[in-house]
Amino acid sequence: MTTRASKGRGVIWMRRIANVGFGIAALYFVYLVAILLISLKVNSEFEGQPLGDVAIEMVSAPGKVIAVESALAKENLVAAVGAERQAVVLWATWCGPCHSLLMDLKSEVAAGRLRPETVLAVSVAEPYKDVAAYLGETSLPFRTALDREGSLARRMKLRGTPTVVFLNANGVIEKVSTGGLGLSGKILDFVK
Repeated sequence: MTTRASKGRGVIWMRRIANVGFGIAALYFVYLVAILLISLKVNSEFEGQPLGDVAIEMVSAPGKVIAVESALAKENLVAAVGAERQAVVLWATWCGPCHSLLMDLKSEVAAGRLRPETVLAVSVAEPYKDVAAYLGETSLPFRTALDREGSLARRMKLRGTPTVVFLNANGVIEKVSTGGLGLSGKILDFVK
């Protein structure tokens, strides 16, 4: 008669911990999907509306607060380059998918497939020193701004970062997209 070796307590506890870890990962996945679905619904509410005149601070001129519409017009020199579509990227220094999107956009600019004046990257509700430190380590070829108070984020009912607001030449929102998957491609397709 053969007897099975009894499993040690350590193995049983490791399996229990693994099951708990899997459960937590599954719940987090469901949470992310729910956030993205809610974002889709909220984002669609903005289509056809003007972005509005929300105050932001250009990182290149700390302390100088201007309106988003002014940043898009003056910094982009629309009159000089002609009317064009623009993408406003709402991001945060702590957001991994935001870092990936910004690096993808930087690569597209370097490759000549994206004009830097078509992108305005707005860091949302963060201290200037955090944004400046990030930009000190990672230079970006497009305009960067700071929404210290989160006014633009509240206006857009921001549910997650990165979020991209796609604006036509008249400053009207054509679409809003949240989440890091494929956003750089969407931006490229939109601003062409």
